[in-house]
Amino acid sequence: MAPTTSASVLAGKEESRNDQELKPDTRAESYSQLHVETVSGINLTAATFVAGAASSTAAGLLLSGLSWLWLISLVITVGIVLGTFIVYRHFEMIRRRQKPGGSWLVPSNTPQPNAAGTQVPNTTSLPAIYFTYILGSGGHTAEMIETIKQSFRGQANIHRRYIISIGDTSSLGKARLLEATIKDAYPGEDDRAGTSDIFLIRRARKVHQPLYTAPFTCLISAFHAANALTRMPNPRSTKDHGKGFRYPHVIVTNGPANGFIVCLVAHLLKIFYLVPENRAKVVYIETWARSKTMSLTGKLFLKTGIADVVGVQHESLAKIFKGSQYIGPVSAGFLRR
Repeated sequence: MAPTTSASVLAGKEESRNDQELKPDTRAESYSQLHVETVSGINLTAATFVAGAASSTAAGLLLSGLSWLWLISLVITVGIVLGTFIVYRHFEMIRRRQKPGGSWLVPSNTPQPNAAGTQVPNTTSLPAIYFTYILGSGGHTAEMIETIKQSFRGQANIHRRYIISIGDTSSLGKARLLEATIKDAYPGEDDRAGTSDIFLIRRARKVHQPLYTAPFTCLISAFHAANALTRMPNPRSTKDHGKGFRYPHVIVTNGPANGFIVCLVAHLLKIFYLVPENRAKVVYIETWARSKTMSLTGKLFLKTGIADVVGVQHESLAKIFKGSQYIGPVSAGFLRR
């Protein structure tokens, strides 16, 4: 079994880089494995959404000879059928998740201690492990980076994808610095650093953006998210078990807006059977700063049932909000530095 790289090793490697100014545009060139892609197109799976809208428009044009009453009745009927299907599939997926033995949180082998001393599943024997991390901004990104460090275990069968908003250079820099630190911990031919890439997508809503324009930018962000969730990682497409990296196994987010949009798209992809139900499992981690009440994003995840796991970092918060799980201060380590 491959030895575990401790968080202290990663921290030491990162501190050695503190005096180096690693700008976003130079770091990608220094580490060719870290592929950065700005979403500008939509692949076949994501295009299904566009195809559906186009077919509906075409059907409307063909039926234009009918009376407006018939057209309105047809639209209402299709809407009711589609809505019923979505609601049924949504609650069916939740029911399967909640039934005995339906939880996906089952260790594949004997749990092994991670860098922080907690127990994590041993996934070294699995052919493919694919995590997608959604970096919010500012403190949310800092907490997510710390969470990744605390749960990191060096293994060659893992791929990490970071989804970042276009223009968020701070999160982009932190993700690149983390990957540089990981690769420094496994130099030469040691492939236990795994592979990684970055997707830049449209921000769902900018600060001070008018609310009436938010639905349009959220829709664009959703299309970009569908692309990021269904595009096979380039570093893995030609390697062994490449098909195992077709869709992410776990999506981890701690908010805010883009995190919910991406996870909602993942949920819809599974509802319409475009992504297998045992993939794209959603884990939401409430920020450590929330000790008395949950954020709006956390409440949305909790109420809608989109997330497979809603984790909180304060035990008192788990007692207040039923359905959440206390997971410990998994992202509070950065406060000690």
